[in-house]
Amino acid sequence: MFKKGSKLYSILFLKCPKCHDSDLFIEKRIYKVAGYFDMPEYCPKCQQGLSLEPGFYYGAMYVSYATSIAWLTAVYFSLVIFYPEFSLEFYLITGLLSLICLSPYLFRLSRSIWINLFIHYEENTND
Repeated sequence: MFKKGSKLYSILFLKCPKCHDSDLFIEKRIYKVAGYFDMPEYCPKCQQGLSLEPGFYYGAMYVSYATSIAWLTAVYFSLVIFYPEFSLEFYLITGLLSLICLSPYLFRLSRSIWINLFIHYEENTND
């Protein structure tokens, strides 16, 4: 399921969508502030351009919104299952604090999902 060559591998491990070898972001540590947004212009392995056009990643904002809503929905249903007598305030605090903690990963994940919609894996680029 998470083998090299699958979309999930490229998306979840933030790899180049074409070769699945190089990282999408220059700085590998998610919670390091300096260089957080920096992406190479081209993949060092297969030379695939990682910014297909100016403003390409604006579409990732919609993906980020969807992943944030999915996360908050998962938190809500987890609370319903494991802590049925929770209050609205507890949900808001839990949901928003966890969303703030996850937002750096969700930012990168949304960019990875967005570029994977347009670029597909090619096995022969690994040579």
